[in-house]
Amino acid sequence: MPSATPLRPIVGAFKRRVMRDIAIGTVAATCSSIEKTNQYYADLAKNYKKE
Repeated sequence: MPSATPLRPIVGAFKRRVMRDIAIGTVAATCSSIEKTNQYYADLAKNYKKE
């Protein structure tokens, strides 16, 4: 029966990759959300000044 030792580095690399992808996705989504919110309030202020 072969040992599972060769898989440990692969599993560790996979876990690091998954965690990095999740972190990058979370930051990107947050930045996108903030940008959309800022744009909404900028448009709202621009329309308020016109009235």
